[in-house]
Amino acid sequence: MRTESLPAPAPPGVDRWLRGLLHDLGHGLAAASYLTEGMRGEAELPAQARDRLELVHQELVRLLELVAAGGAPGEPVAVELRGLLGRLAASRARAGAPTLLVRPGSPVHVRADQAAVWRMLANLLDNAARAAGPGGVVELGATHHPGGGVTAEVVDDGPGLGRAPGAGSGLGLGIVTALAQSCGARLHLEPAPRRGTRARLVFPGA
Repeated sequence: MRTESLPAPAPPGVDRWLRGLLHDLGHGLAAASYLTEGMRGEAELPAQARDRLELVHQELVRLLELVAAGGAPGEPVAVELRGLLGRLAASRARAGAPTLLVRPGSPVHVRADQAAVWRMLANLLDNAARAAGPGGVVELGATHHPGGGVTAEVVDDGPGLGRAPGAGSGLGLGIVTALAQSCGARLHLEPAPRRGTRARLVFPGA
């Protein structure tokens, strides 16, 4: 039987240090957000650069909301999973990155903490992209269950569970597992049909 040890109590002053860190981080993100806001208004900016800048601005806004919340769970709202997966894929498209494919289909909504859903999918996508590596492929999708509930899926064609470069710490997956539990969802990891890993985030029906 696998047992988990309880975390050691935080040393005195750590909470204050974290609050200070979040405060300073929030100010830095706000400054970066102001810079992108100003650049978005420049008429001579090329269309492709404008699109990339918009993605950067959206990421900054999400991070600012996360810092402002201080890790506290948010109220459940309607989140459209396929669109969110598309935005995450677009924000991570770059030279040398794996090909990120979002399966087409109709909108798939789930009612959950929006920031938590974003963090879960971002962690799963980043893990999959790292596993697939340059020249690899990561597929993203979202589906409705016939009996209610929805699933968000991230599939990579990397070497498989625990074999990707940098594998072993499990911090990202630990974050996803904890956030999924807080949302009433479940994380399933399994070998992909051909090669690689399939991560499924299963949300219950309303």
